[in-house]
Order: sequence, then structure tokens, then C-alpha cells
Amino acid sequence: DKQVVFFAVGFETTAPSTAVTVLKAREKGITNFSVFCNHVTIVPPLKAILESPDLRLDGFLGPGHVSTVIGNRPYRFVPGVYGKPLVTAGFEPLDILQAIVMLLRQLNEGRCEVENQYTRAVVDQGNPRALAILAEVFELRPHFEWRGLGFISQSALKLNDQFSDYDAELRFNVPGVRVADPKACQCGEVLKGVIKPWECKVFGTACTPETPIGTCMVSSEGACAAYYNYGRFTRAATIPVRAAEPEPVG
Repeated sequence: DKQVVFFAVGFETTAPSTAVTVLKAREKGITNFSVFCNHVTIVPPLKAILESPDLRLDGFLGPGHVSTVIGNRPYRFVPGVYGKPLVTAGFEPLDILQAIVMLLRQLNEGRCEVENQYTRAVVDQGNPRALAILAEVFELRPHFEWRGLGFISQSALKLNDQFSDYDAELRFNVPGVRVADPKACQCGEVLKGVIKPWECKVFGTACTPETPIGTCMVSSEGACAAYYNYGRFTRAATIPVRAAEPEPVG
């Protein structure tokens, strides 16, 4: 039989489904299946961004999909240690707008806490079954390299020793190849709020959704891709100001 390798990517959102697949493969005795695990975790990169000396962010919208798995508790360090408010948000337009209002209200009122806008899907303790499966199948990597942010300790997952037979990196002796960020790419600065996407030297010219250079343009969820598809039009738009009409005399 041919060897089948599953390229597993994503945050804690998608990691449970990979874990379940590995458990099923072991249960059914499937031997020609393995996982090239590139799952990452949300808290370490958040800390890396918050600890950046050139950080220019006033608050955070927490990712709703990740939070359905891990809950809101892991974010408490954001206001507690770094003094930044965070609101977990859903993905519908009204979810985003309400979460922004909640975040601005915290800033205006001088509050700094974790709030949950996405109450229909997220609870503080997360999903216990999903978290238990993650703990059963995975362990943290000592370090992992992020495009735009560099190496971050314990920020990614790998299969633990009990499931090493399904680890594609071990089965095929995958080398640890490093791919440097293009020098023109400024995704790190975009992620930290140092610059806006359109201030990047290659935004909209060499770097577009069709020919992406950096991570923020590769994904349709990335800040640069969003600004390219929508923000570049609203940024250029001007709102005409209507002159006041003279009051009638007499």
C-alpha cells in the first residue's frame, strides 16, 4: 500500500480532529498512515507579540474558533500581566462589531479584563473532551519557528512517544529545513501594530493575494489580505461634507 501522510496545520481549533484521526488509525491497525504535525498553540505567540518593545496595540479580539476549544481562561494573562483588554469574538459581521464596541468600552472606562462576546459557542473552561484528547496524543515542541516572529518556545505540538509510529518526521527522517522570511516582507511589524498593511513596501505591488510574499497575505484571514480586498478602497474614499443651508429670514 502507498504511504499516506496527513499535513496537519492549524491552532487548537483543528488539532483535536487530528488527534481523533490518529487514535482511530491505531484502533483500526492502519500502518501506512502518518502525520506531519505543524499544529501551533495560541498563547506563546500572543506573549511574544505582547513582549515586543515596539508593540503598538491597545487591545485584542480573541479568536472565537480557538476559544471554543481552550476557553477564555488562558487569556487572563493578557490583562493581568500586560495590561491589555481582550474580547473573545465570533466571526459574523455583527460579532466583530459588537466585540469592537466592547473593547472600546473597556478602554474608555479604564477597564482591563477578558470579556466574552461569543457566548453562544465559548465558555471559560473550554471543551474538556477536546482538551483531554489533545493531552493524550500531543506534547509541546521545545521551540517552533514562526514567520514574522522568529523562534518561540513551546508554541507548537508534536505527537508524543505513545504515537511515534504515526509521526511522519520520524518515519521519513524529515530534515529541519529553515525558510527565511523575504527581506522585503514586514509581516512582523504588521502583527505588532507597528505599521498598517498598506505601509509595507511591497503591499499591493509585489505582494498580493495572487502572489503573496508574507503570511499576512497568504491567508484570506490575514490582515494584509483583508486590507487588500477591502481596506484599500475605504481608505481612499472621501466622505463629502454637506454645507449648512442658510436659515430662512423672516
